[in-house]
Amino acid sequence: MKSISHYNKILIVTGISGAGRTTSLKVLEDIGFEAVDNLPVFLLEQIVNLNIKNDLAIGIDVRSREFNAKKIAKLITVKKEKLNISILFLDCETEILINRYKESRRAHPLKLDLPITHIIDRERAWLDPLKKISEFNIDTSNLSIQLLKKQVIGFFGKELHENTNIRIISFGFKYGLPKEADYVFDMRFIKNPFYVKNLKNLTGKNKKVISYIKQQDSFNLFLKRIEELFKSVVSGFREENKNYLTIAFGCTGGVHRSVVSSDYFYSRIKKYKKLKVFLDHRDLRK
Repeated sequence: MKSISHYNKILIVTGISGAGRTTSLKVLEDIGFEAVDNLPVFLLEQIVNLNIKNDLAIGIDVRSREFNAKKIAKLITVKKEKLNISILFLDCETEILINRYKESRRAHPLKLDLPITHIIDRERAWLDPLKKISEFNIDTSNLSIQLLKKQVIGFFGKELHENTNIRIISFGFKYGLPKEADYVFDMRFIKNPFYVKNLKNLTGKNKKVISYIKQQDSFNLFLKRIEELFKSVVSGFREENKNYLTIAFGCTGGVHRSVVSSDYFYSRIKKYKKLKVFLDHRDLRK
């Protein structure tokens, strides 16, 4: 995997329609990339052969003229031998995509005479050759626009290229696993504040809930072991040029135990040198 840095001179931004390609291109433009969207495919090879002086993000999808994912994947694979070129692929669960189309009152851009689920399935199949060779993947199913922006900046922000970038997520298992996570820790072995009358309606940001969880021996032992594990593996990730690591803490609803665990782990590792640490509470407000 390439170093996640501003040295990714040419970035192909693609993925499922409605998964956040346009938003990602805008973020990339904000952090210094020149952005081109819906580029006709026949122009792609001409552009990548130019002497690119600035970072360039090129948005392509199934609507692009002469789109053929197999040919594009082959072109990119060949060009990687001489150029610093990579792919950012954006994906999203089908049901969430359908809800997004309903909320925006927009039709799927392919406009095929098929049920919407069939259109999305067909698009996935067409894009699969690009997904298979993509270095950077973001599943936006449970990401707000703000969290998507954070993750794109975490991948490609120029000021982050010398750091190992750690994203810590709290989440609720009832809302699904965060697919982007490299490590997932299940905190449901901790006694649940939800079943304590005066704590049930509070969150993991409340001092009473924090105290209730932190006074449990199992919590302190487990988090200590996780920190030890983290210290031992982070250097290995650096050596492999994996500069973006996502660590998730989960509990039933993502409101109590996972929030306290994520906050505690964040407070422990944010002091480490050459680490840029982000913290997101995915399901706290659900």
